[in-house]
Amino acid sequence: IANLPQKKTNTKELDECHTCVELYRDAFRACASVLELDPLAFQVDWFKEFYRRNYNALMVKSVHDNVRQNVDNAREWLDALRIGSQKTNKSNTQHCGGWKLSRDDEQVDDSFLTPTSLQVKRNVSSDVGEELRKVNVTPCQELSEQDLVDSIIDNIFFDFSEKEIIRKDPLVRFLISNAPGQYNFTIVSAMGVITEGKRGLELESSFKRLKEERGVDTIRSDTASVRSVEFNASKIEEATYAASLINKPFGFLGYSQGAANSFTCESLMRSGTPMQQALLNSTKNGLICRQLLFSAANGSIHGPATNAKIHKLFIMCEDAFKYQQGYFSRAFISTVLDMLNQVMDSAAFHKLVGGTQCFLPEGCNAFWRESQHFAHVPTTVMRGVLEDHTTPESLEMITNLLSKQSGSALHDSQVHVYDAVGHPVYIKNRNSCILEACDMGGAIHRTHHWSPLANEVEFVRTKKDVDQATFACAKDRHVFPWVDVNARFGIIHYVEEEHSNKQLPSFE
Repeated sequence: IANLPQKKTNTKELDECHTCVELYRDAFRACASVLELDPLAFQVDWFKEFYRRNYNALMVKSVHDNVRQNVDNAREWLDALRIGSQKTNKSNTQHCGGWKLSRDDEQVDDSFLTPTSLQVKRNVSSDVGEELRKVNVTPCQELSEQDLVDSIIDNIFFDFSEKEIIRKDPLVRFLISNAPGQYNFTIVSAMGVITEGKRGLELESSFKRLKEERGVDTIRSDTASVRSVEFNASKIEEATYAASLINKPFGFLGYSQGAANSFTCESLMRSGTPMQQALLNSTKNGLICRQLLFSAANGSIHGPATNAKIHKLFIMCEDAFKYQQGYFSRAFISTVLDMLNQVMDSAAFHKLVGGTQCFLPEGCNAFWRESQHFAHVPTTVMRGVLEDHTTPESLEMITNLLSKQSGSALHDSQVHVYDAVGHPVYIKNRNSCILEACDMGGAIHRTHHWSPLANEVEFVRTKKDVDQATFACAKDRHVFPWVDVNARFGIIHYVEEEHSNKQLPSFE
């Protein structure tokens, strides 16, 4: 195993690897048996560590498979990442293309991550092969299996210490797949603060492939843009009723504000009527797992920073209007004030204000203080940190803004890396302890907040974004590893008639 990265053959060609894979499969089955005896066993440290190792390994395998099959232009994306990383590393050789995170964020010197200090003079070219030759990088489709695994680890994960742990993990090296077959599972998705609800196209291609390969249906919640978490939670609840008609267990997939919306829906149903509680807790078609993509459930520094700016704006306007008061008639002043009152009294304005509450500390605290969530539902997360070569041009201003406002560049342009976790950070109660125990985590990625989007951001895609393949990333990594890891540990079951007496392949 120690010499595996130096071997140029595929792991499926080595007999000793087959033996190791079968031993791992025995471990998966043993863990699934433990969960059958105790549904809370995944909260134990050793189980949680093993679960997270598998989640990270399946993340690497998902990207590996996408690159080999060139799904969603994954080869172009990975090569662009490698080019950008190579140039970034030359500018910051002391950081080795990553960063060792410290919990004491005030002591982290992350100034090297700010876009101003990471400016790379790119020779804009649509010929990726030419760019690869310039930086002496082999195209990813020509790499051996283990060299490609190393390249994926180096270029998609951010934290240097996490990279080294993942690199040395045999689970990652073996690229172990789950047994073929259909999963007895449905996804209820809740997308971000700007969304078209059930007409949205977020992760559409990944959901389609998941349906074809594993028979997993996806129900899109008809959430609305910039609406309160309570309103969007009611729409997610409607989606859970639709999912129950499929008669399969379901899991919440929450992206950005959708994470807060799905948590709210679970809490309202958990503390709701007997019918709501029965649906959510049903062993036949109830909630069994959660996936949070760049979660804004703990708010964003954009909220309090914008709130402070609005207060300053009011004071500045008041000073300016007082000076001008003597130059305008009373009728004109009354008309302007009436217009402002009408705007602020309108339904649209109140919906807008309600939709932004979840970004403020007060709104988050009010939500988390009264929440109730299940202890038997594991939560996986995906969070990211921006670098120059992974920043869409349309997000450069808001990225600089958040870095300046928060005093740290460890964010994805919307949420800080320490906030995008699967449990409350700024409030401590019994429910927060439950969710912290359920939080299985996930390695930090070198990516941006709009990573799951494709067609939705086409109108803001620039030539620089095309050259850097900023939006052409492997989309399956947002969904497939979460579903597969829960199937691996028996949380998601196979459809019985298709899985009975099925032999597990060593490698697929």
